[in-house]
Amino acid sequence: MKMIFVIAALAVSASAFSASVKITSFNYVRTSQQDMFSPLAELCGTVEGVATTAFVKVVVDQKSSKPANYNTVVDTDGRFCVAVITYRGTAEATVMGATTKASIK
Repeated sequence: MKMIFVIAALAVSASAFSASVKITSFNYVRTSQQDMFSPLAELCGTVEGVATTAFVKVVVDQKSSKPANYNTVVDTDGRFCVAVITYRGTAEATVMGATTKASIK
């Protein structure tokens, strides 16, 4: 019985400290009035469950033949933003094993 209690307590405590990541915005950026399409985009998000500053790995156009990899730092409030180049408008953010995906609509 004690063993079941210990395993349950460890499972609950491990899930309480697990990190989560959420992409809050992913939009193309117009660089001038003449550019109808520019591959420049800004990706922003939030991270929870990280005690210290952490790195977020961002993979853009992950299902293409040449995906792009970016790294950015989470600030003390758990937010991050990174400028990326994307031709398909898809991205995936990962921090400490937690992953989320987004696409430009």
